[in-house]
Amino acid sequence: MKTLALIFTTALLATPVAFAEDVTCTSNMQELARYSSAPLDQLSDEARTQLEDHIRLAGEAQAQGDEESCVVHSSKALQEINSIGNEEGAMDNADS
Repeated sequence: MKTLALIFTTALLATPVAFAEDVTCTSNMQELARYSSAPLDQLSDEARTQLEDHIRLAGEAQAQGDEESCVVHSSKALQEINSIGNEEGAMDNADS
């Protein structure tokens, strides 16, 4: 959990002012930072590793000014985070 918080913090601090207009990348990274306390224990080890990889790659892309890669990886990370609990809710609906 501390690793994710460190990744989020590093990604946000590594953002140069010159890239402030990268609204989509920046807003995705800010949203990821808000999810730093998400209940990741609900993810499988494989899913958690994949999420951490997407966050790391998004932060690296952001630091390099690669808007497209940042958006791709940060969006995938957000999708993974947003799926936490949704699978459980979908299963509950299927049981009804």
